[in-house]
Amino acid sequence: MRLVWSAIFLSLALQPNSASAQPFVFYRGVLNAASFVPSGLPGGSIARGSIFSIFGRDLGPAAGVQVSAFPLADELGGVSVEICQDDACAAAIPLFVRADQINAILPSDAPLGPASLRVSFDGQAGNFTPIEIVESSVGLFSVNSGGFGPGVLQNFVSQESQPVNSALAAARPGQVVTLWATGLGPGLNADNLAPQPGDLPFDVEIWVGAARVTRKLYSGRSPCCAGVDQIVFEIPADAPQGCYAPVHVRTAGRTVSNSVTIAISDQDQCSDPQEPSVAALRAGGDLAAFFVRRGRRRNPAGGTTIYDLASASFGAETGGPWAYNPNYVSPPPGACRVSARRGALFETTAVYGAVPSGGALDAGPRLTASTGRGARALGPRLGPHPGYLGDLGPHGQDAETILEPGATVRISGPGGADVAAFAVELQLPEPPTWNLEQTEVDRSRPLNVSWSGGQTGDQIWLVGGAADPVHDAAVIFSCPAPDGATAFTIGPEILSRVPQAAGFLSVSSRRRGPDPSSTAGLDGGDASAGAGTSLEVSFR
Repeated sequence: MRLVWSAIFLSLALQPNSASAQPFVFYRGVLNAASFVPSGLPGGSIARGSIFSIFGRDLGPAAGVQVSAFPLADELGGVSVEICQDDACAAAIPLFVRADQINAILPSDAPLGPASLRVSFDGQAGNFTPIEIVESSVGLFSVNSGGFGPGVLQNFVSQESQPVNSALAAARPGQVVTLWATGLGPGLNADNLAPQPGDLPFDVEIWVGAARVTRKLYSGRSPCCAGVDQIVFEIPADAPQGCYAPVHVRTAGRTVSNSVTIAISDQDQCSDPQEPSVAALRAGGDLAAFFVRRGRRRNPAGGTTIYDLASASFGAETGGPWAYNPNYVSPPPGACRVSARRGALFETTAVYGAVPSGGALDAGPRLTASTGRGARALGPRLGPHPGYLGDLGPHGQDAETILEPGATVRISGPGGADVAAFAVELQLPEPPTWNLEQTEVDRSRPLNVSWSGGQTGDQIWLVGGAADPVHDAAVIFSCPAPDGATAFTIGPEILSRVPQAAGFLSVSSRRRGPDPSSTAGLDGGDASAGAGTSLEVSFR
């Protein structure tokens, strides 16, 4: 329960405010409190009866205030929130208020469709901001309160024993688990009272990896907490084992939740033999991730663009049973990870959520990537994900590049305040062959992709996504294929999370490099090289 409430009430660093200032809600600053899927994306609307978060400035008192008992009121700490459509307005129920963040319950009878939200604090009314209200749109709580990584799930052993799922307390195939969420839909009683338990009248579908759950036991409000839902189900016997199996939920046959992960194993502790860096991540320490990619991107007209990139990141990780950083963690083969984020679509650079839990490490002002054909500099990467990034050749059909098939790439650096001088060598794999005939993707139907070639020991990855420039947001999915596979099916529960927009689909080989723990006194990490082909597609 502490994990659930910390996920609900966790907020940004304390910011001072003036009590006389007018509240201001940031543009697109209203999000599902569990998933944080950006507004405008599939799953980015706010469901009736759900908990949502408001981000802005001067929204409430400098010190956070949260509710402590039922019945709940329409005002908390001098803060109220109104939801308006045309001339009709309804009051949301604040659960937590602070200068920079509010968490509140959307009324179960709020008007469906486009609406406007406004915050008032100590008699000062703020700006109106648009929101979209739907009947049901689930967000899954995660341990890191960011809407990704290990989910807040409990393994059912007995009524008295329901440990929180983790790498040290994995669920077994066939075991019953409880998934914590918000957004199933309107409650069975008034939102300001202790929730009435009972299944809510919405079709709920659950996937663990690519395995569909066939035995759901409950999907309704938790009696403990206003606006909080529980989804109780049995893990399918064919669910993939590993520490980071993705979990998705779809309601009413339409809206798919964010992705969180669950640890599954026949033993008490899970393992990921295909991911040697996971043990170092969980132990904590100084880790690094190195990546080189040779890409060929084709457009529907037949033109080809070559892009050759190299990147490196260095960070301190705090470790623990819920440690997560996608630089060092992959879904089990045959499963797909889906990430939704603000900003443009970056097919080849930073992975969403790859921010080191203990902070970035300084490895020097710039690094160098070199082959027998020359060298290129890797400079500091801009944006929220720290590290280094560099082009290994100008982009274009006849671009000069330092890469060639099978090339050995040496990434080296002089060292910095936190990392000693180092050098890592990676070998570029042979790319798989893909016919690239599909230029439109129907998000409501399974997408079958096949390929040939590649080399034994290399892993095939399917990656795709699209950006919604109107809402400044993007979605990427990434799926490692099982060893030896020459075909893969991406289900509509994955594709439907991508916005209806122009995007890309790629098939690539990935080859592991040396363990970075042998370099510069690091404690571990990941090094790999990839080569593949992508196609511009339209998601419909």
